[in-house]
Amino acid sequence: MRVLLGVIFLLFLSPSKATTITELFGDGVFGTQWGDSLEAVANKLPNTNKESIGDIVWLELKDSKEVLGVPREDQKLYFSFDAENRLNGVAVYYNSDDYGALLNKLNTLFGEYTQVEGNKTSLQWKSSDFVLTLSFVTIGINTNSVFSIGYHGLTKPNAKKEDLGFN
Repeated sequence: MRVLLGVIFLLFLSPSKATTITELFGDGVFGTQWGDSLEAVANKLPNTNKESIGDIVWLELKDSKEVLGVPREDQKLYFSFDAENRLNGVAVYYNSDDYGALLNKLNTLFGEYTQVEGNKTSLQWKSSDFVLTLSFVTIGINTNSVFSIGYHGLTKPNAKKEDLGFN
């Protein structure tokens, strides 16, 4: 009987399998899927505004949705796209004083981070197709904590040197 109770006790002490970044974010975020076109994301999230600088285009959404268990009051979400206009990243803005709570949550979920070289406040968690980043971002006089998800698993487009001007 003691042996059986000991085995049961050890099972409860065994750490449960942590959710991986890919398991958590692999099918997309906020009702979108990685690789969705800009138009598809805009249709799924109709309150977004299209922004651009030159050929770089993104969608901006202002909301108060709690993300990672941290409240957000009237903050921005940015949806980024690659050169083929396929969704490949999302940035979630928070107040600057939320950095500690976000760091604690991300460490709890994903374990040890790496520091981005040359930037003491940018930390990353990586998996095969994803890079999660937590950083401070200053826009004008405002500083925000930003959690971003970069997805690098999209099929790469076919390219030839001639098409790219390297012939």
